Amino acid sequence: MKKRMTFPLVLLSAAIVMGGPLIPGALAQSGAPPEYGSGEQPFVPDGERDGGIVTGPSDRPAEAPKGPTSRTPRLSPIPGEPKPPSPDARALDQGKEQADSKAAPPPDTPSQRRRALDDLYAHLAASDNFSSAVPLATAIERLWLYSGSDTIDVLMERVLKSVAEQRLDLAEKLADTIVELEPGFAEGWNRRALVAYLQGDTENALNALTRALALEPSHFKALDGLAQVMRQRGDKAAALKAYRKLLEVHPYWEGAKDSYDELKREVEGDGI
Repeated sequence: MKKRMTFPLVLLSAAIVMGGPLIPGALAQSGAPPEYGSGEQPFVPDGERDGGIVTGPSDRPAEAPKGPTSRTPRLSPIPGEPKPPSPDARALDQGKEQADSKAAPPPDTPSQRRRALDDLYAHLAASDNFSSAVPLATAIERLWLYSGSDTIDVLMERVLKSVAEQRLDLAEKLADTIVELEPGFAEGWNRRALVAYLQGDTENALNALTRALALEPSHFKALDGLAQVMRQRGDKAAALKAYRKLLEVHPYWEGAKDSYDELKREVEGDGI
């Protein structure tokens, strides 16, 4: 059953000028996939930490290990446990509050959604700092989640629930159903990539990320996932290219600049 809702373009312009995202809280799911380390504890969804890296139970270390091989690529939104606030974290929280208070209805047509995303991507690429980028990125993520189908929306939520419960076989079946029903839904492929990655199947994760990026080339979470997968597979040049594109789309994506600089030295040397 398809959902039909109006999306006045005047509200889009107003939302962008005011710095607020566009989609109501009912459609919002922000955050990132869980981080699975040694697997000694089951994942417990209990809040959300900014920056896309999610912890599990409350007795896990206060700081998650950094580096492309120590965390799950931020392939898809999922709730997690909050971390102590930082300046960037507070800015992200403020951006999400703006998203809830200044949201406009979802787009009525694919063309309206495309125009909204293109405008938001342009503003995000030109943002001056992390704080100004937060509400733009939040609005973009919510537009990614707009499928226009009640069935797909339910399946997307069930994938996240299954991942949180570590029922990855079920999550795989649900994600496969999503991409079969809506092969043009980029976030469905992104979520399929998450499940494959958590299963240790980097080949299918890479294939799903490629499909997601073919549909949504500026999908910064998929670009981050692609960069990390390629680096894990030893293809540093491809990882560097993905990070370069990621920084063009979202200049303040957490960890991207450091990873890019490190890879650039490894691939291109110090220029001496």
